[in-house]
Amino acid sequence: MPRVRKIDGVPTKPSPKDVEILVLGFSRTGTFSLKNALEKLGYTPYHMSVALGSVKEGHLAFWEEALRAKYLGDGKPYGKEEFDKFLGNFDVLEDIPSIMFADELLEAYPNAKVILTNRPVKPWLKSMNSTFYTVTEWKTLPILAAIDNKFWGPYTRILRIIMTHWGNGNPSDRMALQKTYLDHYAHVRSVVPPSKLLEFESQQGWTPLCEFLSKEIPDEEYPRINDSATTVKIHSFVYWIRLVKTSWVPLSAIAVLGVATWKGMAVGRR
Repeated sequence: MPRVRKIDGVPTKPSPKDVEILVLGFSRTGTFSLKNALEKLGYTPYHMSVALGSVKEGHLAFWEEALRAKYLGDGKPYGKEEFDKFLGNFDVLEDIPSIMFADELLEAYPNAKVILTNRPVKPWLKSMNSTFYTVTEWKTLPILAAIDNKFWGPYTRILRIIMTHWGNGNPSDRMALQKTYLDHYAHVRSVVPPSKLLEFESQQGWTPLCEFLSKEIPDEEYPRINDSATTVKIHSFVYWIRLVKTSWVPLSAIAVLGVATWKGMAVGRR
């Protein structure tokens, strides 16, 4: 008998939104700035930041299940039916974990336009080192992940699956990470018709974006937010919030964990 998946317990959404835009560029290529820009243009984007804010709705659990099915062969793969159940309120999908399902999303939403946020590979790798790798290499993170099965547990498992795939089996392999980045962009360019594809860098601002989407240019500067230092600070803040919420942990353990975490973060900032 097939295993019942978490997503199977979610009712089918009667009228999910049409996905109008798929943003298939990697994280750390201006996706959060683009999220804010698209909101100003009237869209409702789904970004990793939204997933992290939808813990009670089960989004991290769904993404972990979908990733395990695709990349570990564990369970039935997700398709349009499954994605619509928890993404049906959004008309833009971007950032991880969505981009890990680029082909599935292109098949599920064939009428969507595609934006490929881009960045030169060397600055991108530097940004990844100072964000993704800084956070995932915090020494005490596995401890909190083990006791926080609502947020840090599934989040770290999601990141582990993604980074293992990006590193061709080794999450720490930066050379494999670079190749995966370049291969992903080449693949998207090969399967998306040029008329439906916008290659976009944040410094280009509103003009190419609004022309591509047939929108009027807003009378304000294009948003530029979520630098590397801010990203790490936000993760650090969430770390402590979640630690406090797991209040059954003995205070002595919290004290030890706090000192160790502070030292680990201090080392990461050097």
